[in-house]
Amino acid sequence: VTRLYKGKEHVEVEFIVGPIPVDDGLGKEVVTHITSTLETNKTFYTDSNGRDFIKRIRDYRTDWDLEVNEPVAGNYYPINLGIYMQDVKKEFSLLVDRALGGSSIVDGEVELMLHRLLLDDSRGVAEALNETDCVLDECKGLTIQGKYYFRIDTIGDGAKWRRTFGQEIYSPPLLAFTEEDGDSWRNSHVTTFSGIDSSYSLPDNVAIITLQELDDGKILLRLAHLYQLGEDNDLSKPTNVELKKLFPRKKIGKVTETSLSANQERTEMEKRDSSGK
Repeated sequence: VTRLYKGKEHVEVEFIVGPIPVDDGLGKEVVTHITSTLETNKTFYTDSNGRDFIKRIRDYRTDWDLEVNEPVAGNYYPINLGIYMQDVKKEFSLLVDRALGGSSIVDGEVELMLHRLLLDDSRGVAEALNETDCVLDECKGLTIQGKYYFRIDTIGDGAKWRRTFGQEIYSPPLLAFTEEDGDSWRNSHVTTFSGIDSSYSLPDNVAIITLQELDDGKILLRLAHLYQLGEDNDLSKPTNVELKKLFPRKKIGKVTETSLSANQERTEMEKRDSSGK
């Protein structure tokens, strides 16, 4: 199902795939192709765990001379947030609502793997990817449902949509239901709340990733700068967050910077020597 919403400048595609038929004894991978007229010169970009976008060049590696034996599989990458490609004038961005495999096997084209079911190849390692859903004594392959979104921007303008709408996909509204009459429920409950100072809002390039109360009374706060260096002329710049306005009803006694996993203070962290010396 393809949807265009009033006031939105992107396309939403919802897909339902499965069960994949394997009665013929052959595993299958279901992919979709989105084709454009962009002249991309073998180059595209995929996200790294939803953060930085990494430049990919088809049939090429920066670290070694690649011998191309798998022209499709060797150019596939995990996509958690999105994939985009560009030429000198336009850029095409695509965002996903779940982890998928993706690539640009042909210039100007994005390929996404939506679903797959692989049988054992009888070579001894028993690594079939044959997930099934069983009801009583009948087992069928899985049926999946998901969405992806895409749009075209002038070169250099796509990052804001990728980051802003990417956050909306990552943290969608949570729907709640009640048997009470709507007016009655609203009159007896607090329907809106924000712990942030009402006069303050986070910078456009910052998002709260974690806000968690720990057992010792401390609060774990993770903030993310959404843009990588050089991704956007304005929003990639450093910015400031006012912690006092994030917690206007609390007195902040101490702030300690830690590792991303929050199990070690930054001042105690030791960098490993990656040179092996």
